[in-house]
Amino acid sequence: MDIEDKGCADEADVAMSWAVEKVRRLYRSIQGATANEEEVWFRNLLLGILHCALLDYYSVEIGAKKSVYLAAWGRRNLLELKVITTYVLASESNAIEFRNDLVIDAKEFYEALTKHHQASHKNLIAMLSEMSKREENPIKSILEHALRKEIEHGPETDATDAEAATYKQLMVDFGLPENAQPKRASGIARLISQGEDFDPMFKICSKIMHRTVFSIASSITPGSLDATIPFLSSSSVCDLLSIYGSIDDHFKKRGIRPPEN
Repeated sequence: MDIEDKGCADEADVAMSWAVEKVRRLYRSIQGATANEEEVWFRNLLLGILHCALLDYYSVEIGAKKSVYLAAWGRRNLLELKVITTYVLASESNAIEFRNDLVIDAKEFYEALTKHHQASHKNLIAMLSEMSKREENPIKSILEHALRKEIEHGPETDATDAEAATYKQLMVDFGLPENAQPKRASGIARLISQGEDFDPMFKICSKIMHRTVFSIASSITPGSLDATIPFLSSSSVCDLLSIYGSIDDHFKKRGIRPPEN
């Protein structure tokens, strides 16, 4: 790296550090704001967005040095956070709808854990059964005993079933349909007319980070995707500052009160 390039790199580092510090200061300001009972949820939502934005930006920073896949993952998360920020700050009803998605998300999470336990238990039964047929005593007897115990006990889903049931009831209490699904960032982008900006970057990051044939083929040649790193890094700063700017503007105007409808 020659002197001129090093100077540009130093300037970029300073600019990125400045952006991160602005987000940190805003986070502390919102965290220290006094909230009444009706405002706590919205303050926590703003804090969560800012905290995630910092974590995702750090992923891009680390990924730029160590892994383009990590950089793409952080970059895509920032893209999603940007449209979520715009959506929840557009109206109180939007913010409440997004908040209520937490109940749906949690219900789906525990349902997925139950299904995983059931599938894993089924595979364990099949494995123990097959192994017991192949082995001789005393291993055969041990495996058969383990098999009988697993069949008797069944998959351990009581805890996850109970949690899923709790969130299903909350969905009823909130007036959410039984088949309601949480909003995806791509859908939110279209609701706020940002699909044209969202879709290309989302596609770029997904092609890099997911194990599609593109990323598999690219992995054969080390460094083949390195040319995308400056692009991922610089655009990440833009989205981080966009998230910061939107929340900062809202905080200056309304504090931690939800937006008006």
